[in-house]
Amino acid sequence: LIPIGKKTIIEQIFQRFSKHGSNNFFLSVNFKAELIEYYLNSQNLSCNIEYFKENKPMGTAGSLSLLNGKINETFFVSNCDIIIEQDYSEILDYHKKNNNDITIVAALKHYPIPYGTIITSENGKLESLTEKPELTFKINSGMYILEPHLLKEVPEDEFFHITHLIEKIQQRGGKIGVFPVSEKSWIDIGEWDEYLKNSGNEKDN
Repeated sequence: LIPIGKKTIIEQIFQRFSKHGSNNFFLSVNFKAELIEYYLNSQNLSCNIEYFKENKPMGTAGSLSLLNGKINETFFVSNCDIIIEQDYSEILDYHKKNNNDITIVAALKHYPIPYGTIITSENGKLESLTEKPELTFKINSGMYILEPHLLKEVPEDEFFHITHLIEKIQQRGGKIGVFPVSEKSWIDIGEWDEYLKNSGNEKDN
């Protein structure tokens, strides 16, 4: 319920999905569950929300076992401390065209090195010297697309991260895709500096 602009972050997330015609949400709750449900119910949102509650912390994917049998089509999973500014239908098209079991939305992240870096070979011979290089990584943003059969692979009543599910898919030879978005398209409110930078700038459309 942390505010981003004039709305809470969960409302900002709902709004972005609604732009692409997605208005049915399953919300995993635990801590402050009653407060979250009361607040959202009081907002008269134009979307359907079904709450499902963990009886204990179950990791980033453990609670998905509670949705087994409730979801029978391709679906998105998103952390509630991140915002992705992207055409979600484009991500879904990529997922479908590649017949992925799961698609990870990855944000590009650039890290400048403020020094000249050196690569050497045997006996300290200089191979290369690069002045202030910039490294680029693909970062797991916290948004995914899953096929419904994956819900059967999430163990019941166990602490289970979505990275554990990704490892299971890899081990059985399933298809895992990665859809990159730009660094500016990903806002991680879980990082305090990012929250302070974006909390007053988010537009309410």
